[in-house]
Amino acid sequence: MPDLNAGEDKTTVELRQIRFFVAVAEDRHFGRAAERMYIAQPALSQHIRRLEHELDVRLFDRSARHVRLTPAGDAFLDSARRLLAQADEAARRAKRAEVGESGSVSIGIDIAAAGTTLPAALRGWSTRRPAVRPVLTAGRRPALLDLVRRRELDVAVLDGPVTDAAFETEVLVEHDAVVLVPATHPLADAPSVDIAQLWSDDFVFLSREVAPGLHDRTIARCNAAGFSPAISVEVDEPGLVPLAVASGAGVAVLGSNYVAGRTLAGVASRPLAASAPMTSVLVVWIAAGATRQTLDLVETLIGFTRDARRGARPTLTAVG
Repeated sequence: MPDLNAGEDKTTVELRQIRFFVAVAEDRHFGRAAERMYIAQPALSQHIRRLEHELDVRLFDRSARHVRLTPAGDAFLDSARRLLAQADEAARRAKRAEVGESGSVSIGIDIAAAGTTLPAALRGWSTRRPAVRPVLTAGRRPALLDLVRRRELDVAVLDGPVTDAAFETEVLVEHDAVVLVPATHPLADAPSVDIAQLWSDDFVFLSREVAPGLHDRTIARCNAAGFSPAISVEVDEPGLVPLAVASGAGVAVLGSNYVAGRTLAGVASRPLAASAPMTSVLVVWIAAGATRQTLDLVETLIGFTRDARRGARPTLTAVG
């Protein structure tokens, strides 16, 4: 096939002209090709002449009774068929991406807050949309929210709440509170800890920027128990909280999702008595301009985690 971009003067060939050429080449007849392509024969002939002019070759030998490919036309035919097949495949891929059946979706994850929430849900997503590739990015809450706001991420899964009206949010799961105390603390072996028992202790806090819900609820619980927590250390990395507690800097209140499955040397983790949920894990996205893949992922995460909370076996639909 001639190089359509060769030379200083670029050749301009329309895809429909190539379709018309292939139809005439296959039918060896302008009239039959015109009927097949739903176009008037004079218009079809005009498109072929324009194509020959653009390529600067003669594609057909025409006579009153026969239409035959020239050597140039014969050489062009295979390439034209391949080009049309590639164009059709590109169109199919675009349509599949448009309806959410292929493509990719970018997901930001606050590992400390949401790491235990996502693995099963993402397995469910891969079953539902096997041709949509998840692109995972780990980060802290402030950075992830900024990436979603700039549309460099489609969704983020992180600690709630999020009050910025620019975002759509949905709670995936809530977690009860645990109290972290040094292993030598008098409450280290207690079956549970009432927050009022901590009135005289110093506290290690996870910063509000990283975990606003946890930060505000802890203070509210302390205030409801009749005291204000004395914050001796505030850290911006969840993994530093148990280290600070083990060092004797104070006690800490965390959502159970921050310590699930972790070995905490020198630290005892006890349930907070009469605890309502202390932390929430949200999926966050921007509705305006959201892709079908994004909306499908949000729907899958919400449905899967809701079924998991109910103890139900998630129902998944395999597509494609």
